[in-house]
Amino acid sequence: MARSPAKVKFDWLHFGWSLLILVVAVSYWLGMWAYVDVPMEYVGEIYFLVIPTLFLVLASFAITPDVPLLGEFSVRAYYWKNRLAIFVPLAAMVTTSSVADLVIVGIEKVGFGSLPFTILTGLILVYLAFTKRVWFHALVLGSFSVAMLAYFFTEAAQIDNSWQTKLSSRGRFRA
Repeated sequence: MARSPAKVKFDWLHFGWSLLILVVAVSYWLGMWAYVDVPMEYVGEIYFLVIPTLFLVLASFAITPDVPLLGEFSVRAYYWKNRLAIFVPLAAMVTTSSVADLVIVGIEKVGFGSLPFTILTGLILVYLAFTKRVWFHALVLGSFSVAMLAYFFTEAAQIDNSWQTKLSSRGRFRA
């Protein structure tokens, strides 16, 4: 967009969500390392890892505009026009990644403690797909950004240890 000869009207809301989706993608990729030592017993378990990734790719693709070579381009108008294609896949990604944890690691180890948070997050993202309330989009962007920032300061060893404990007590972890 920066190199386009067209006159691009940049937008802070679109930029913020683009950046957050990039951070979510990197965080999701980092989270996949928890599955390195998980022996996959069924092919279907692998699909539970692939499906959330596909939804994340769809959201990433939808938020990235094709800027025309000539004329003017409003990034805010693009954002409003494509919000359904951005936020529904994000909601599906959040939901399916939680289902993947339940299926692969096991309900008895993961538990249902994060399920209300997952459902609430998914519903908020779906609501974003249908509302044009700037304040709500900004509020959710800010809240999710703070949550991701807090996640950055979580010790990676703590996350690894929780997975290893869950998997070793289930008998599916190999050292």
